[in-house]
Amino acid sequence: MRKTNRRQLFGAAAAALLVLAGLGTGPAMADDYPVRPITMLVGYKAGGQTDLVGRAVARVLSDQLGVPVNVVNKPGGGGVLATHELSKAKPDGYTILFHANSVINTVPFLMKRVTFKPEDFEYAGMITSYQVGLAAQKDAPFDTLEDFVVWARNNPGFSFGSLSPTARMTMEVIAKQEGLDVNIVPLKGGGDLLNVLLGNQVDLVWSGGIHYKYPEQLKTIVALTTFRHPSAPDVETIDEAGYRLAMDGLTTLILPKGTPRPILERLSTALKAAETDEAFAKVVAAANIPIRYKDLDEAAAEVAQSYTRNKTIFESAGIEPQ
Repeated sequence: MRKTNRRQLFGAAAAALLVLAGLGTGPAMADDYPVRPITMLVGYKAGGQTDLVGRAVARVLSDQLGVPVNVVNKPGGGGVLATHELSKAKPDGYTILFHANSVINTVPFLMKRVTFKPEDFEYAGMITSYQVGLAAQKDAPFDTLEDFVVWARNNPGFSFGSLSPTARMTMEVIAKQEGLDVNIVPLKGGGDLLNVLLGNQVDLVWSGGIHYKYPEQLKTIVALTTFRHPSAPDVETIDEAGYRLAMDGLTTLILPKGTPRPILERLSTALKAAETDEAFAKVVAAANIPIRYKDLDEAAAEVAQSYTRNKTIFESAGIEPQ
């Protein structure tokens, strides 16, 4: 009979301990999750709207899960860098991404090198929405998109502040349909947007919602979402105005493909607690960010449906990935 040496005994004991601790198999891991700190990637720099909400979410998740949730900012490509890193992580629930769903349902139609699809990831839920819209100064001589089009025809060469290829596409489609002459001014961020708009350097901007911080000075002309904004419920959506361009951006908990469903359910339940968390409510209210919770199944459905909807919008506009 072959003798068992000390190294083999130690190895067998270690394996048994791992199984007993729930670290040796997938189902056990899901049952005991989480047992150590979680890393939350955020695809933007610290201090922005998504980072602000992400850190508030991390606190709620930590309270609910009983382990630290550490935010790590990975800016680059509008979230592409962070999403790519997530795709290479182990599907064990210890690396998650908090980001706008646009990195999956919009960016691939603009950047040829980005090939993300809804089925490439798992989703634990959604929590807030961006109030994307066209904004102008409060005293601008137009209050609706219809009014703006009439004004723009009489003011050829008007200036439009654009933060992204999506913003440019939105105005180019409207301008082409209505025969408008527009001068598109590229902007580098929310701070730049506010400076040129408040400084009367542009007539109109595409805003992710930051303009709502200045209700006495700025106004929304049209909501670029499928829903009317809670901050401006009387302002119609772009679809209601007759242009099929509505696209929704929702902050989403995204995980690597293959993450066990019990882990996703655990995270989804923890995320839902943010709906009624007073500290979280204060953070998002101060930034005029509406809470719109969706559970894991609703989030997966939203990403898939919006991917198809947005693909149609970009293709109809003649936009090809560059």
